[in-house]
This record gives sequence, C-alpha cells and structure tokens, in this order.
Amino acid sequence: MMKKLFFLTLCFALLSVSICDISISISQIQTGSWEGHSAWEVTLINTGTRPIIDATLVAESNLNLDKPENIWSMELISTNKYHFPSWITQNGGLNNGTKHTFGYINNSGSPAVFSVCDVRN
Repeated sequence: MMKKLFFLTLCFALLSVSICDISISISQIQTGSWEGHSAWEVTLINTGTRPIIDATLVAESNLNLDKPENIWSMELISTNKYHFPSWITQNGGLNNGTKHTFGYINNSGSPAVFSVCDVRN
C-alpha cells in the first residue's frame, strides 16, 4: 500500500512539473566602463508559460561590488543572493513574456555570472 501511495505521489509531482513550464532567461549588456569598473544592465525574461511571483538570483562568480547600493532594482537576501523587488511580487510577478531589468556596477571589466533558483509561481 505504501509503495502504491509513494508511486502515485511521485507521478503527480512529475506531472505537475511537466505541466507548468517555469523558466527565466538572463541577458547582460555593458553600459559603461571606467578605471577598472564596468556598468551592466541585466534583463530577466519570463520565458515560461506561467507567471513568476519571485525568484532568487545567485551571483556565482565575478560579482565585485564596492558598495551594496551598486546593484539596483533587486533586493538582497544574503551575500551574492538577490530576489525580485517587493513591488514586482506585490503586483503578481512577471507574466510570461514580460521582463525585469536591473543594473550593477562591477569592480571588474567583466560581467558577473548569475544563475536562477527557487522560482516561485
């Protein structure tokens, strides 16, 4: 009986994941540079089929901020972890096909490497 219940639960979980396509694309363009610093504009696009209420953006490498305010339009969770600003989550998140843009000034001539996790719809 427990094996059947576990199997049904697993099937339901896999079906749920396959039904709702939740994905975000990340693109960056450099908007300026000076004396070892560079400014970057990052665009997050909901490429899935469902609205995304919130997501965590993790700076995997090369994010070197001189000051915490050198990243804007994202909210800090912990070191190198950010999520959508509260005004996005309070207004229903990002619908499919919509985007959110934020920026940062890096103490490097190269962009940071970001990944997305903990996507909430």
